[in-house]
Amino acid sequence: MKLSRRLINLIRTPAMLIATIKNIRRQKEFIQSNISPIIDKSRLNNDGSMDYKDFKKITAYYGLAVPAILGEAFCTLRGEKMAPKERMAATCQGVITGLGDDFFDKKNISGPSLKQLIDQPQKSDGTNEYEKLSLHFLRSAIANAPDPKLTQHQLDKVYAAQVLSKKQNSPGLDYDEIKNITIRKGAESVLFYRTVFSHQMNKEEEKALYCLGGLMQLSNDIFDVYEDEQQGICTLLTTTQNIRNIRTLFLSLMQTGYAAAHKTSYPKRRIKKFIDLISIAIFSRCLVCLDQLEKNEKKSGNVFTPAKYKRKDLICDMDTALNKWRSVKYHVKYAG
Repeated sequence: MKLSRRLINLIRTPAMLIATIKNIRRQKEFIQSNISPIIDKSRLNNDGSMDYKDFKKITAYYGLAVPAILGEAFCTLRGEKMAPKERMAATCQGVITGLGDDFFDKKNISGPSLKQLIDQPQKSDGTNEYEKLSLHFLRSAIANAPDPKLTQHQLDKVYAAQVLSKKQNSPGLDYDEIKNITIRKGAESVLFYRTVFSHQMNKEEEKALYCLGGLMQLSNDIFDVYEDEQQGICTLLTTTQNIRNIRTLFLSLMQTGYAAAHKTSYPKRRIKKFIDLISIAIFSRCLVCLDQLEKNEKKSGNVFTPAKYKRKDLICDMDTALNKWRSVKYHVKYAG
């Protein structure tokens, strides 16, 4: 008898959770051995350009998640473990993702100067510790990539998407423009991460990662709605009046991305595991957060109005046992 998709997901879930935990633990050990000594030295040399949040992004967020979640998922598709140089490159990419966002949002550096740092990292030493650390990890990411020119080329696309996203700092953007900026920003970043893995990417995989990458940016915006509202950034979350509309878009992008992944030439078993890994680690969690955000609408006349809510209403704590359980249930329901 053929088992239903949900039953298969339920049976596979414990193994996927264990695999995710192991991947995160392995990356934490790598950071401790290879990245923390660099960070410790940077703390000693800090001239005030780095703060606690900057260092935490490196060790606890992007530098951890990019290799441990996306990198491991890429390696699952090809059926080979992550090589040391790939892990180093992916970790450095994660580090510069966290630090790079602040170049656009917080640091006083002009567009041409930033573009020069990105295009010619070997020719600049940086003017402060923030820039020096960012340049160190950028150079390391490119040096450890199998095709440095490809990585640099895709980084240029990430930069262009970031420049475009600056429009979100001003009101007046319509839904379609915000949506397109969101998808492009996430897609170009995920394709950038993919360049440091040695197996060649074909057009079918590129299409799948473009769609899933856009969904990952929307995922970030779902969890960042409080901060984005405070900073006056126009995202799909801060401008919507109905969270159900965001949920509909989210599920549509997810299903489209999963369908595109199944059209790649990888073995079906690996594709399924790839989807399971990103579903458990990213997408199912977002649906839990959307549940919480949707409850707020009743407080404001059934119109989602983030400016009227408290911080605790907009920030979803995924460390609670109940939310973890809800996330597992969504994974079982939707993982394709």
